Amino acid sequence: MTAPASLNERRARNQLRNRGATETQIRQWLALHQRTAFARQFICDTKGRPWVARPYQEASLNSYALRKVHCDGRDVGKTAEIELVVAWASVLCPRSELLVATQCENHLFPLMNRLLRRFQTTPHFAPGLLEVKRSPSWFFRFSNGFVLWGRIAGPHGMNFQGLHVDWQIVDEAQEMTESSWAELFQALNGGGRRWVYGVPNGLRNTFHRMTQDAAAEQYNWPSSLNPEFTPEKDAELVRLYGGRGSPGYVHRVLGQHGAPAHAVFDLDAYLACVDDGLDFHDVRLTADDAFALPASFPPGDYYLGCDLGYARDPSEFVVYRAAEPHFANVLRVHLEGVHYARQQDIIAELDRACDFRRIGIDCGNSGRAVAHNLMAQGTRWCEKVLAFEFGAAIDLEPLPDGSPHRRRVKQFMTELLERRMQDRSIVFPNLPDRESQYAGHTYAISATGEVVYEKGHDHIIDADRCAVLARYLDTDSGGSAPPLLGVRLEGF
Repeated sequence: MTAPASLNERRARNQLRNRGATETQIRQWLALHQRTAFARQFICDTKGRPWVARPYQEASLNSYALRKVHCDGRDVGKTAEIELVVAWASVLCPRSELLVATQCENHLFPLMNRLLRRFQTTPHFAPGLLEVKRSPSWFFRFSNGFVLWGRIAGPHGMNFQGLHVDWQIVDEAQEMTESSWAELFQALNGGGRRWVYGVPNGLRNTFHRMTQDAAAEQYNWPSSLNPEFTPEKDAELVRLYGGRGSPGYVHRVLGQHGAPAHAVFDLDAYLACVDDGLDFHDVRLTADDAFALPASFPPGDYYLGCDLGYARDPSEFVVYRAAEPHFANVLRVHLEGVHYARQQDIIAELDRACDFRRIGIDCGNSGRAVAHNLMAQGTRWCEKVLAFEFGAAIDLEPLPDGSPHRRRVKQFMTELLERRMQDRSIVFPNLPDRESQYAGHTYAISATGEVVYEKGHDHIIDADRCAVLARYLDTDSGGSAPPLLGVRLEGF
C-alpha cells in the first residue's frame, strides 16, 4: 500500500485558528472532514450502534487521494467504504457531482439500493434528499446542490457519454471493458477524483494496469483481514476453489492477480445481442415452489439447454426459439435446492409446452442420471435428449483435405456461442444474471497448451452452451443424412 493522501490535521487546525475558529468549532470541523469520525457520529451499523471502521479500513476511508485503487479479496468491506464515502460526499461536497459506475446491472442495483436506504432512513441525511430517479439511470439530487449518479456502462460505455462529474467511484472494476473505460475517463472533470474497487480475475486489462500505477494510492485487502474470516471458512474456500494456488483462491481470497487469464467472450458483442423488447419469461424456483408455465408458446422450433445442480450449485434451464437467422432465449428457469426428480419433471412439463426438437444436458455429475432417466421413458426421449460430456471430444465433418476434425466439446460449444454473438444471430433478453456471468468468464492456457475455463459462476453460460450445440447437431452438423449421423462424442 502506498502512503495515503490523508487530511493534514495540524495544518487544518492552524488554518482554522487563523480564520478565528474556536476549539469547539475546530473539533466539529475535524469530526466532519475525517470520514471515520463522520461515520461514528452520523452512521449506524446493522445493530444500531455507531459505525466503527476496522483498523485496516481507516487509512483508505480517510484518504483524500485523487487516484485510489483497491485490488482486494471478497468480503472485506469495499461496499461499506463506498457507502460511507458517498454519504460523506453528500454532506461535505456541495454543488458537485459523483458517479458510481459498474459494468453490469447486477453490481449496480444492490449498491444503489443500499445507498438509497441509507439516505432515506438516516435522520441526518433524509431531509437533504430532494429527488430520486431509478430509470433510465439512478439519480439523487440533494438540497445543497450535490448530485449522485449511478450508471452501468452499457454497450461500448455509451451510458457514460455526456456526463461530467467531479468524482468517480468504480465498483467491480475488473469487469469493465476497454471501451467502457475509454468513455469513463472522458467523463471526469479536471482535478476530479477517481477511486477504483475490484477483485482480480486474471485478466491483464485496464484494471490490472491501474493496480500497477505508482501514481495512484494502492490497497490490497485479502479476505483474511475480515475478523469473521475463520480457519474453517478458509478451509472451505480452499476446498471449493481447488487449493490455495487455484485461480479462484488467489483472486477472490488473496486479492492478487495470479497467473494471466483471458476473457472468454467479447462483452460488447454480447451486449449488442441483447434485446430489451424480447418476449421473455424469467422463472425462479426453490424446493417449496410450484412450477407454473408461462403463457402458451407460439408455434416454432424450440431447444432446451440444461445445467443441473442441487445442493451447492443452482440449476439453469434456458429455452430458445429458432427462427433463423435468429436463435432467441424466451425462457429461463432458475432452480435452487430443487431435487433431481423434480427437475426431471420440470423438463417434462416444459417439453409438453414446447415440444422440443432437442434437449441438451450437461451430463456431468447428476446430469447424466437425469438424461438417462428421461431416455429410459421411450424412443421419443432418446431422439430428443443429448447428454454432453464437457470434457469429451466431438468428431465433426472431415476437413476439406479429408483429415479428421476433432474438437473438445466445451471449446466447440463455446465457439458456437461466440460465432452467433459475432454475427448477431443469437438474441438475449436483458437479464442481469447472464450479463454478469458473461462479463466475468475467463480461461487460461495449461502447460500442454489446452484451454482451461474457470469454473464456478457460469451456470447460465453452460446451459446456453448446451442449447446452441443441440441446435447445431439438429441442423448444421453436415450432409443430407440425419443430423446426428457422423457425429461422435467420446471421452479421452
